[in-house]
Amino acid sequence: MYPMSLAESGDSSGAVSLAGLFEGRFAPAAVPGDAASLASLACRGGWPEALDLTATQAQIVAHEYLELVFSEGVARYGKSGQTARRIALSLARNVGQSATYQTIIDDISAGDEPLVAANTLASYLQLLKDLYFIEEVPGWVPPRRSPKRLAVKPKRYFADPSIASALIGVDEKSLLEDWQTFGLVFENMFIRDLSVYAGALPAAPATPVRYYRDDSGLEADAIVELSDGRWAAFECKLGSASAEKGVASLLRLRKKLEANPKARTRPPEFMAVITGTGEYAYKAEEGVYVIPLRALGA
Repeated sequence: MYPMSLAESGDSSGAVSLAGLFEGRFAPAAVPGDAASLASLACRGGWPEALDLTATQAQIVAHEYLELVFSEGVARYGKSGQTARRIALSLARNVGQSATYQTIIDDISAGDEPLVAANTLASYLQLLKDLYFIEEVPGWVPPRRSPKRLAVKPKRYFADPSIASALIGVDEKSLLEDWQTFGLVFENMFIRDLSVYAGALPAAPATPVRYYRDDSGLEADAIVELSDGRWAAFECKLGSASAEKGVASLLRLRKKLEANPKARTRPPEFMAVITGTGEYAYKAEEGVYVIPLRALGA
């Protein structure tokens, strides 16, 4: 169970349906696009008990949740709550990144002496997954049986963007003053919502959301791949002014994959740039859309 998506909490119009996009249905839509309310939604999160609270009040809920996870949830399994908190802080600093074990160990260690060994870190990360605290998004390559799917390091996100905000120690005001951090928290919100919507699709496999990055640096923030072989690619951009860059990146990805006959990749059903501050959902190119997150739904 995920915290509530924007569509479930009533903060997305759901005018653009993910299922509809896979069926070739799309209609332009307009939604609020101000950054202030988006920052508030990111700090409030999708906790049912926080929906009627202000972002400041809701952050108390997030902090209480963190305290319960580290003092009780982690301790129940014989692990150190303090170590788990330090690991979570590193994950918050690297949210949405495919951080290596060594990066996390370096983050949480003081001086030259590692706080934990790699196998111990792996056990903590597994526990945080089992507690539904973090979500791992695995890598994607077109051939389903390719060993590269297992070799690509996963990206890690939190179950809710409010967790990232609380760990980093930012509120709605400071997010607006730190656009880079705001972008990372927004990407966490996007992955939460996309995971909810993709998981509701009839042909959704156990892991419908992945990400793409190749050796040349070409990437897509998310790939939704269905059991019947259909797939779609997404780029996440906080500011609508960056939408064109996202569209260009997706077009390069499509061209590269379709130009490789050995990959035998079927064309994507569609591609989309998901924006935070955008007000309009529109068709940018053939098969490529720009969609505000507050217009997206299942």
